[in-house]
Amino acid sequence: MKRVTIFWRLLNSLFLIVFNLLFFMFGDVKNFETSVWISYGFIHFAYFLLLLTPCFVRPGNMYYAYRRPLFLVTTTYFFVELFVGVMFIIVAPETVKVTIAVQTVLVAMFIAWLLAHLIANEHTADNVEKREDERKYVKISAAELNSIMRQISDNTLKRKVERVYDVLRNSPLKSSSEVFQIEQDVIDGIGKLRNAVAAGETEHIVQISDRIFHLAEERNHQLKTGNR
Repeated sequence: MKRVTIFWRLLNSLFLIVFNLLFFMFGDVKNFETSVWISYGFIHFAYFLLLLTPCFVRPGNMYYAYRRPLFLVTTTYFFVELFVGVMFIIVAPETVKVTIAVQTVLVAMFIAWLLAHLIANEHTADNVEKREDERKYVKISAAELNSIMRQISDNTLKRKVERVYDVLRNSPLKSSSEVFQIEQDVIDGIGKLRNAVAAGETEHIVQISDRIFHLAEERNHQLKTGNR
């Protein structure tokens, strides 16, 4: 186990050690009311919720951006709960109704706040992934064609492929489900073009280049007309 992990676990345990030490040293444990134990349990629940916050964060490039608002929620809940819980422990009401009512409302409010952030994070993450997927068509296709062009020595053929490269490189990044199949056909065509270049099949290079060019143009045309 790494030393940093050990240090973090010790740090995370510090509150539990100190709180429980003070609770059992200075509290009349044998005569505690049920309301005291309820607040004791809620304080621990709030702290464990704080420790488990990283588990709620969706992994990805935006991990730290998603994590900050969640930690704000769980940290706020922990400190509010610590204050309210300690007040109930000090007052130690004989009836549990008020304690349960206050604690239930408190935890419900913060769970609702946490869920709202989780839902927002999921929507943001889905949109980010969608944008990344949309960029892949243009970035990967253009990069592949650029690599293929380096393998062509014939200037006429190179210009053919370069024409395709230019139309792909300047294609809209934003995509839609209507052009998904065309994009797949373009990607498949680029694979065939690579094979044709490797085999030195001049006619196939011309045919495949023309096909990819027309597919790319059709894709861009559909996106333009669809956005009007």
